[in-house]
Amino acid sequence: MKMRYIIVFLVLALFSCKKDDETQNEENENTTVERNDNAIKITNSAPQSSQNPCFSPDGQYIVFTRFPDDYNGGSSEIVKIRVDGTDEQILVPTNHSNNVNVPFGSWVGNKICFASDRAGQADEIWTINDDGSNLQQITTHSETGGVYYIEPVFNPQNNNQIVFEYVTGEDDNTAIHQIAFLDVETGSVSLLTDGTYDDRLPSWSNDGNKILFQRNNYGQEDGWRVYVANISTAPTISIDSLRMIFFGKGEYTDCSWSYNDEYILSSNEFGNEMPNIWMFPLDNTKSPIRITNTETNEDGAPTQSHDGNIVAFESHLGNLEDKPSEIWIVE
Repeated sequence: MKMRYIIVFLVLALFSCKKDDETQNEENENTTVERNDNAIKITNSAPQSSQNPCFSPDGQYIVFTRFPDDYNGGSSEIVKIRVDGTDEQILVPTNHSNNVNVPFGSWVGNKICFASDRAGQADEIWTINDDGSNLQQITTHSETGGVYYIEPVFNPQNNNQIVFEYVTGEDDNTAIHQIAFLDVETGSVSLLTDGTYDDRLPSWSNDGNKILFQRNNYGQEDGWRVYVANISTAPTISIDSLRMIFFGKGEYTDCSWSYNDEYILSSNEFGNEMPNIWMFPLDNTKSPIRITNTETNEDGAPTQSHDGNIVAFESHLGNLEDKPSEIWIVE
């Protein structure tokens, strides 16, 4: 009997060591990075995945989404952290649900907005105060028809106005993606694009006059481009003067505004085999600006501080989508 217990103990011990080694390997993979840009990693989440950084209005904090398993894997929580990597606080615990914020625009004033299915139905839009108080569900719609509200961002000039991604259908290969507007006070929703194209990840300019979003033809994995449009909220909700921002090679994804609305930040292969962070000017007489520089990591979800001095982004080793990310900052 004693020998049997010893054998079982040894097997469990070996299994535990193997898991510890796997975890350590993931941590090492996410930490050992060859960079040429002086970027600094401010999270140590592996094997969890930290994604979608967004600066506080004063630039002292970052809010982000953390997944427990891998990239976009499992339930997720909303976390606040100082830009030096200290003073971490979980604002929205998982509660066995997905809670996801957006880079740039999900934190205005003392309010943070995010999408969540924590009410047990389809994804809705929620808000919470930046100290973790006053968690509120601000949309409620019928789950019939498979409609989801995701990727919400505030109008920086008016946090009673939100643009978001309106998704019809559960299968991402066949779902219709449109850009929509929410009036927080009345709860009314207006569609801004008609579903002809696959439109995703809206972002509202700092002056409140424009939005951008990424667009592709349905069924295409490659070919994402970023579009900018004027937005009007009175007397009716509408967008016009739509134009594409394009400087050649690369997928224009994970796009957001620069602090002065003169550039668009994007995760892009422009001039590189691996997606790095670039700034593309709205004025095509200017040249793109490279922000990050690494041949080993995929950099994504960029956001710029409101004074323009720091860019935060997520990064993971290689281009495999299931690799966990960490939050990095670069001056």
